[in-house]
Amino acid sequence: MGGRSGPPDDDERPLRGLPGGRARPRPFPPSPTPPDDGQAGGPAGGDGDQPVERVPGGSKHGDRPARRPLGGGGGSGLGGNGGAVRPLRVVPGGAAPPLRLIPGGAGAPTELGDGDGQAPDGVLTISPPLPVPQPAGGARRRSRPRRRWLAVVLALLLVAGLAATGRLAAERPRTGAPTAPATTASPGSVPSGRPSPIVATIPTGGFSSAMAAGAGALWVVGSDEVIRIDPATDTVAARVPVRATGSGPAAVAVGAGAVWVPVAVPGALLGIDPDHDKVTARIPLGGPLRGPMSVAATRDTVWVACCGDAGAPTPGGRLLRVDPVRKRVVADIALPAAPVAVAADSSAAWVATAGGQVLMVSQKRNRIAATIDAGGPPGFSQTIAVGTGGVWLADPFDEQVVRIDPETRRVMARIPAGAVTGLAVTRDAVWALSSLGLVRVDPAQDRVAAIDPDPDLRRARLVAADGAAVWTSGWSSVSRIDPELVTP
Repeated sequence: MGGRSGPPDDDERPLRGLPGGRARPRPFPPSPTPPDDGQAGGPAGGDGDQPVERVPGGSKHGDRPARRPLGGGGGSGLGGNGGAVRPLRVVPGGAAPPLRLIPGGAGAPTELGDGDGQAPDGVLTISPPLPVPQPAGGARRRSRPRRRWLAVVLALLLVAGLAATGRLAAERPRTGAPTAPATTASPGSVPSGRPSPIVATIPTGGFSSAMAAGAGALWVVGSDEVIRIDPATDTVAARVPVRATGSGPAAVAVGAGAVWVPVAVPGALLGIDPDHDKVTARIPLGGPLRGPMSVAATRDTVWVACCGDAGAPTPGGRLLRVDPVRKRVVADIALPAAPVAVAADSSAAWVATAGGQVLMVSQKRNRIAATIDAGGPPGFSQTIAVGTGGVWLADPFDEQVVRIDPETRRVMARIPAGAVTGLAVTRDAVWALSSLGLVRVDPAQDRVAAIDPDPDLRRARLVAADGAAVWTSGWSSVSRIDPELVTP
């Protein structure tokens, strides 16, 4: 590379030196091409006494090494015309080359090179940038970063304060703004200005699996008891224990002068006296029952549907007719499909099956009188109801309520109402629980008259109704609904 390798001969000590010996030669990085005359660019001005830098490879141009002025004019590259010298980062001669600083810059060591300001041969010296004169207000210049950070922090605090103020203003109730009346309930939102139709919520203290309204009260089935709720006080008026050997109550119906509750094991129908709130009848049903159970009661008959197995090779079930006066089973009717729910009127029992069919069982003949294809598997309990001139079936998969004419035994209407899972019938309305909320169906026009999308109603699982109120049930509470507040 020119010159000699190794440490310098004089007393001067490099800033970084080798521990001794000759450094392993390494290829020198490419450098800018020097001028044709072999000399480095001269200074833009001055008398040549400026600190100079030895250019690598100077021996190639003669004994006198090429020099370049430091801190010259406006150039920035190593081969610029009078520009400031860019410090080299790689020095030839080994992994840890000796470095020296040329005097004349800030941070230069006190030890100098040769008397003429040059470094010994073979040692490349790097000149740091010339010191930049500091203005008299240097302290102010150094404090600018702090001021910038302070300005940034203050700006962030101001933005956060404005955002919080805007949110508070948005959430502030507007008492003076008029509220437009709601005409149609949209799914998932409660219209502003409409009062909730829930007028009372009564805790039941446990899971509720079924309920029915009648005999002046609401009857709710718990795990091992039947709860009586008084609608006059909206409180739990009584808890009737149901003592069964292997299971608790499975369903409930009101009619024929009692509240009827079937139990699977040992297989019995229990009758509760509504005036004394205690079990007064226990009617055997011919052994343990299996599968989903449902019950319906009329003025003189109780029907129990059970023992279905939709996954069996030959699915089927049973429909038991019970005489409440003689307290015994008077008919055991085989069903061609697994029953899901049963409803009854004075002429027949209507059984919804897991396959989407509705079976009409004649009370006079105790046999299946008609099979109606409703169009889809219900798959839920409380999916069928009778009253107001029709048999009503919930079809959650097609999101509709199906109306069947009991006289012609054909489907009269399919009413879109969301995924309906429960039905109850009063004299002038059909009430449905669906994914939209509590749905009121007008039977005179076969259409949805009103929907209340209250979140509690959308989460409800069961529905019951009598002449004065509509009831819904969640997992551990019951809500009383004022039907007058469920409006379009």
